[in-house]
Amino acid sequence: MEWQGIRVKIAILAFIVVLGLLFGGQVVYQKYGYHQPLRQALEQQEYVKSYEIDEKSPVVRITVTFTRTDNLMESYQRLDQAVWVANSGRPYELVVADERNATLNGAYYDSQFAVYQAIIQGSFPEMARVVQDNAREAGAEAKIFVDNRNVYIQMETVDHYLNVVVPRSTGDNNAGPVTGGGLYA
Repeated sequence: MEWQGIRVKIAILAFIVVLGLLFGGQVVYQKYGYHQPLRQALEQQEYVKSYEIDEKSPVVRITVTFTRTDNLMESYQRLDQAVWVANSGRPYELVVADERNATLNGAYYDSQFAVYQAIIQGSFPEMARVVQDNAREAGAEAKIFVDNRNVYIQMETVDHYLNVVVPRSTGDNNAGPVTGGGLYA
């Protein structure tokens, strides 16, 4: 069958083949050009216990559970850099999960006022004392680290540990990807 000199069946077949190639190419790109490098970057970090990638939101959300680490800030920064490279500069949110219990959660809850006050006022030494005192009362040891982007809080007991990464700013300061543990880390 022809329509103005064009064979309709061949045109429809060509359209279906091109559409199939486009969708197939996208699937291959997603699997090997995006997913695989990101998964490899996460799996190559010796301090990453487990991870979960959620692509349903507008920004890819990567939830990572660290093994116990001596320095949460260094571990987080190395992971953040590896994910940034593997993610090819696309925006993402890096969320830290942990193995906390109610006691550690309560100690962190009691410390939040001092943490957010320090972020606003710069009173980090006072914040560190408050966090360490609250951890000690809960029978835990606390470590606090601060860089130009985040506040890192670690609390550990014999059986459980809490890792929290709190962004120091909520606005876009052109510092790179959307990252940080936020309130729910």
